[in-house]
Amino acid sequence: LPLLFFVVISQSAAAGLIRDTELETGLQELAAPLVKAAGFAPNSIDFRIIIDSSYNAFVAGKMAVYIHSGLLLDAKSPEEILGVIAHELGHIKAGHVPRRDQAIRDASSAGSLAALAAIALAAGGAPSDAVVGVAIGGTDRARRSMLQSFRYDEAVADELGLEYLEKAGITSAGLEQMMRRLVSQRALPENHQSQYYQTHPDAAQRLAIYQDHTKQTSHHTAPIAEDKRRLIERLINKLRAYSEPAQNIIRHNDDPAAASTQYGNAIAHYRRGDLELAHKLMDGLCEATPYDPFYHEFRGDILLSMAKPDAAAMAYKKALTLHPSSPQIQLNLGRSLIATNNKKHLPRAIEAMLAAKKNEPDWAFIHRQLAIAYGRAGHIAEANLSLAEEAILLGNEQQAARMAKRVLASADLANHVKNRANDILFRFGALPK
Repeated sequence: LPLLFFVVISQSAAAGLIRDTELETGLQELAAPLVKAAGFAPNSIDFRIIIDSSYNAFVAGKMAVYIHSGLLLDAKSPEEILGVIAHELGHIKAGHVPRRDQAIRDASSAGSLAALAAIALAAGGAPSDAVVGVAIGGTDRARRSMLQSFRYDEAVADELGLEYLEKAGITSAGLEQMMRRLVSQRALPENHQSQYYQTHPDAAQRLAIYQDHTKQTSHHTAPIAEDKRRLIERLINKLRAYSEPAQNIIRHNDDPAAASTQYGNAIAHYRRGDLELAHKLMDGLCEATPYDPFYHEFRGDILLSMAKPDAAAMAYKKALTLHPSSPQIQLNLGRSLIATNNKKHLPRAIEAMLAAKKNEPDWAFIHRQLAIAYGRAGHIAEANLSLAEEAILLGNEQQAARMAKRVLASADLANHVKNRANDILFRFGALPK
């Protein structure tokens, strides 16, 4: 994708970014063969969902693939989704993100406004000839070269993505299907064209490549297995229940007795505030499928919303026995234990928060909740240090320095607390006020 799209979407989409254990781990499981084919360690690629109706996916910053809800909901097959993921893994493998970050910094520092304008046009969906026209209008060969490199990146990511699909034994027919659909959008007005099409030029040429690859590899690739197909259907149904109007989910029930229908209905009722009905549905699902960690997790969410933190904590503990590596469940366990207002539960709450922070050190909300737990337990210095860490993650460096000073004003500090506070103060304490 064009670089500015990486930069802008990673910031503006923050409000639409959702964190859900089931969705993220489900996508990790589905993508595992592709991740292995790309030479990455198991579970080394994170997947994040953004609630956005446009058909798009991108990589940004660290080892993470961001997928719009519109892509998951509008894709015509699981193979199509996996094809897009394979393409994005190609961007990560080829190192496009840091290289493009550097390219835009270079363009900006050199005053290459024409190049930046061209990238902005591409991110906004302008036709490729308009993008090139802006670049040429800048009369700067370096700027044209940069834009050409972005288009080249897409070809590289395509080549690598197809390679990963072939190694994983997954047909590229899904990508072919997607590209055929997007090529047909050329005749549509720009505001009716998919954003994925707009930000990935030369769709007709890419379609020919996909078609040839599907034909050449048909003897040793295949559609995904039925269990994986069921998994992705469950993920999509859950995402639909969270992103579409709740009344539509409840109204359109093809099979009211099916577990997927009950799960979707429970989510819809939860969103509508019908907590008792949502809880009743999840009680039934947990009883019928006692080893499903995500049923217990969502049951905990409902109970916490019903102001039943003790029961919620039990549900989260059950979920953790079945899925112990989830920072989201650890976080919610800690939150529920804090909400009991029982000081005896605070050590376990802190333990859960620390486990969540270990797996998600850059999630500011965890630091805030950990500060609350420390504060209620009487560990004021540790609470202030957590607030300082939160401030750093939120970009408020002056607040971080203020909180670090509060930490150092406390008596009898543990060495690791004192050292970290000094580090923060050394780094940010001299900032202008």
